[in-house]
Amino acid sequence: MPGIVGIVPKPDKVLLDKMVSSIMHESWYRIDKCSSSFFSIGRVHLGTFNPEPQPIFNENRTLSIFFDGEIYDYNHEMEYLKTRGHKFYVNNDAEFCLHLYEEQGNDFVKELNGTFFLVMCDYLNRKVIIANDRYSIRRHYYMLNNRQLLFAPEAKAILQGGSFKKELNSSAVADFFAFGYLLGDKTLFKYINSFPPASISVYDGNQLVTERYWDFSYSPDRSLSEKQFVDKLVRYFRIAVNIRIHKNRRYGISLSGGLDSRVVLASVDKNRGKIAAYTFGNRNCDEVRISGQVSDKFNVKSCFYEITPEIIVANAEKEVYLTEGLDHIGLSYIYSIHKILSKDIDVVFDGLGLGLSLGGADLSKGIWRLKNDAELFDFAFQKERLFSGLFSDKEMADLFLSSYYDAIRDIPKNAFKQSFDGIKDASLANKYDHYLLLTRVKNRSMVGHVKIRTEVEYSSPTYDNQIISLITTIPPELRMQHRIYQKFLRVLSPELAKIPYNRTMIRADAPLIFWRLGNMYQEGKERIKQIIRRLSGGTILFLNKRSYVDFDGWLRTNDNFRKYLKELLLSNHSISKQYLNQHYITRIFQEHNSGKRNDAIKLLHLATFELFLRLFFSDD
Repeated sequence: MPGIVGIVPKPDKVLLDKMVSSIMHESWYRIDKCSSSFFSIGRVHLGTFNPEPQPIFNENRTLSIFFDGEIYDYNHEMEYLKTRGHKFYVNNDAEFCLHLYEEQGNDFVKELNGTFFLVMCDYLNRKVIIANDRYSIRRHYYMLNNRQLLFAPEAKAILQGGSFKKELNSSAVADFFAFGYLLGDKTLFKYINSFPPASISVYDGNQLVTERYWDFSYSPDRSLSEKQFVDKLVRYFRIAVNIRIHKNRRYGISLSGGLDSRVVLASVDKNRGKIAAYTFGNRNCDEVRISGQVSDKFNVKSCFYEITPEIIVANAEKEVYLTEGLDHIGLSYIYSIHKILSKDIDVVFDGLGLGLSLGGADLSKGIWRLKNDAELFDFAFQKERLFSGLFSDKEMADLFLSSYYDAIRDIPKNAFKQSFDGIKDASLANKYDHYLLLTRVKNRSMVGHVKIRTEVEYSSPTYDNQIISLITTIPPELRMQHRIYQKFLRVLSPELAKIPYNRTMIRADAPLIFWRLGNMYQEGKERIKQIIRRLSGGTILFLNKRSYVDFDGWLRTNDNFRKYLKELLLSNHSISKQYLNQHYITRIFQEHNSGKRNDAIKLLHLATFELFLRLFFSDD
């Protein structure tokens, strides 16, 4: 993924070139580089956001900035800076941040609205200031090695340093198989971590000091009516989407059968620019069918990309290489689709996280029956394990070799507790949502950005500062199970509200009681299918028309897909057998093929781990 790479201090132009080359996934990427007596820094970018050459200097060249990303709605602040004597020659986001830092010091970052990663170089005081956006959407990694700070948007660039021993992070391995994502700021490489969200770090060659400048802060405002909240939501969403649209760029939106993407589409002012829609999956699945209705109703051009097992196999290794093992190979189609899209689209919109933040999708009445943090912790921990569809504690004991499992058995629960205990909120419901936004969305959903931003830029209007600030004032009982979300959609776009919602398969504007009945009906159908499959020993198989992809069915019916996974995991060349019990993996395959269980997601994660070891540890 493009971004900023750097070495501080002990500048090294040869190492910088290696780091830059390691993230040059396309020959057309643009490169900016600069070295001084204190640092070597490079920027790799797509030429879409802030395409002007960097670094950008202040008037007396005592400060410079490298900037990746885009920020919005700061014209008033820029005019104020001009009255303070600051000169603007480039008039872009990077130059604004540079002069704002001169005026406010480290506080400059607190109100920036957008997604970014930046590095400020202070030549007089021989230090760098590194800051990212509130949610770390443009994730970057770092490592301190003998007082030398290396940072990059991909860990593989840091590995170019070569003066340290590359080690597998067992704590991250435990998280990966328990939750499907990593907790905290860890990576699968020991000693390499991601910069925390909403962080500003200062490094002077001796000490790295990192502070958090913002956090979710729920403060329910029960003085406002639902209508007042809805009116604000409609107004703020239209602003958030349209300040991100520039007439000289080509925009696209990934449509699904859910509500989040249609909310973004409905907020677009057609006078500001055109936006194209696209979707992908099984041509006959609910997601594709509903997204087609949305694009037709909104009268936007829409493209469809069919996903097949062959596409996943062809791109599996690329998937693991780009994400460094953080996303399972079943999602490798994301890269191939956006590579094709890059011919016609510069920036992709989506509705990231809105179902959790505004929709309260995981808030249930059961949470209000919990009495304290301890009960909430147990509830949240068990629910996340079930949500992942991965390995229980007993299954992990069977999966790993006993000597390895003994060392990691307690890590998932301890890591979960550490993340959970760091969240302070008086309301248990808000605390639960807070946790999900900072973990599941950050460390699971946002990993997909890596593959998208390899080819096109990415924008998340649902994470606009003004929108998040408003959502955190809405009482959780109004957000629960899409209560206020549904009313918001009705006002924002009555036409799109009439189209079915994929979770219930009934109209999005139907009374919530019908949502619950629809959801119960859909879940009941799936349970009946599973029972029939199990009783028939896997001979009766129903096509999965609910989701984009049918991993379960493909593993039973597609010989090439099944053979690919088997050869990865159970051949003599499998590196993962140093850690995993191959007899247990054989049993998983057998149980899946017999129809006893649906272990497709587990097998895809196992295959991802094997490919990760082959790509990054096969030379050790």
